Amino acid sequence: MGERGSSPSSSTDSSSHPALSTASSFSRPARDLSTDLRLGLCISSSSSIARDQGSDWPPIKQLLRSTLEDKRSHQWHPTTFFVKVNMDGIPIGRKLDLFTLNSYEALTKTLSKMFRTSILRPDLAQVPSKNSHVLIYEDKEGDWMMVGDVPWEMFLATVKRVKITRADNC
Repeated sequence: MGERGSSPSSSTDSSSHPALSTASSFSRPARDLSTDLRLGLCISSSSSIARDQGSDWPPIKQLLRSTLEDKRSHQWHPTTFFVKVNMDGIPIGRKLDLFTLNSYEALTKTLSKMFRTSILRPDLAQVPSKNSHVLIYEDKEGDWMMVGDVPWEMFLATVKRVKITRADNC
């Protein structure tokens, strides 16, 4: 009866035993989770750390991830650039790859052969005949412009489609 540790009603120090200690599990300050949720913050800190490291985020297969990384590291340059070409009076248009051409002169010659018509170039002083045509194009802003008004590289960067219209309409 004199033994202090063997009695079930003994007063042992519960703070020294981890299973009996409640002070250690509640020692963290309480966070206001409503503020975190309103700000779009994640409640769990482990998932945000994994996303910040970037090793496994987004959760996609390794082959797809390596393909995406390759595309990010190498800029993709298209090898073709097709535009629609329509001619007044002909209901069916055609497509033309502008990357196969290197100048307005080559564009005019190609379209003249394709549509079997004479196309005037604005950089040459030509007298328009009854059957002659001119080239106009629609740029990315939706404006119709004469082909040849801007440098070739700028034309390639802004053209959406090309139209062959009669010279007397312009």
